[in-house]
Amino acid sequence: MPTSADVLNFAVKKLTPQWQEQFYQHHPVLDKIILNGNIDKAHTGAPFLEFPVVTNGPGQVTRIETGSEVYSSVRRTVGNRGQVYCPRMIYSFIIPGKDLAEASGETAIARLLKVYPEAAIMEFHEHIVSQFVNGNGSDNNVQGFVTLNGNSTYNPAGSDLTGVMQYDAIADQGDTVFNLTKGTVTGWHNQYAKNTAGKLRENLRDVYWRASVEGKQGGPVDLMLCDIITFNKYYDDLDEQVRYATSFKGETGKRGASRQGLMFQEAEFYVEPSLDTSLTSFGADDNGPRLAAGTSVGCCYMLKTDTWHMYTLGEDSGMETKGDFAIRGPVKVPGQDAWEWEIVLSMQLYCDRLNANGVVTSTAI
Repeated sequence: MPTSADVLNFAVKKLTPQWQEQFYQHHPVLDKIILNGNIDKAHTGAPFLEFPVVTNGPGQVTRIETGSEVYSSVRRTVGNRGQVYCPRMIYSFIIPGKDLAEASGETAIARLLKVYPEAAIMEFHEHIVSQFVNGNGSDNNVQGFVTLNGNSTYNPAGSDLTGVMQYDAIADQGDTVFNLTKGTVTGWHNQYAKNTAGKLRENLRDVYWRASVEGKQGGPVDLMLCDIITFNKYYDDLDEQVRYATSFKGETGKRGASRQGLMFQEAEFYVEPSLDTSLTSFGADDNGPRLAAGTSVGCCYMLKTDTWHMYTLGEDSGMETKGDFAIRGPVKVPGQDAWEWEIVLSMQLYCDRLNANGVVTSTAI
């Protein structure tokens, strides 16, 4: 017998949690953020979130010699308030009534699920990941999500904001990230190095250790994302010294998106299939992943995921939804023999200890 929209919707609702978990588990940034417990779901209140940023100790030591010394009791102002906005994005897709009418039996329903809702949510996943690493979300209307690319911007609430990682030495950094300006707030900067030929491991170690010693309680840098050319160069450079490699299924909606990883010190070092430093979103910066001549030279992001957090807006799954790739619908399309579903995302990432993260450019030379 034909499949009704309600029957298909029931199947979609049953599978939605599995699809949501697939996104979290198959992108290592979100996977580690959730494992660290750094997630605030159903955050309510203002459309933006303020969070504390402490980049240094708040006091001063008094050396005791005679026992009569008075404590210095100097209070240093090191606490600042970062700010992050949560965008709201909706991916809508339509299933023709003819397809529903012709679908009969479990096999036909499974085929419909793969052709429509599963493919839709996987593509939405890919758009978000690409924006996060490349800053090219305007191509797919997901530019509200934060980007690591400091030569690009994101726009969660009507104005352009600069990407997180600046491709400059610490003394030259001055971008405003999460409403705090680098160079004016002590410790508010990212670590950076420009690779030189033959010294890839040396330059990676340099940024790795400089980032790892910041916020030591959170452990060392535990995640590195790079383009495929950089990964292969590092792999070949290791020769027979490969510690071990892992591979994960990755997003099934994108061919060849298996995620492969090596170990670098204590960090998991992954290929990010979406990272493409030849894109114009990387600008033309002699220190960046795309040189002034337009040449793609690769980059590697280094993240201490304990310093990264995620929050979502929304609570009622039937109305505004929970904002975590929740599926809403179906709704009959007026004047058409079709039904419409919506995938709702209201989510944002932010970092509260920027100097515990870094980037190395020219890693593919």
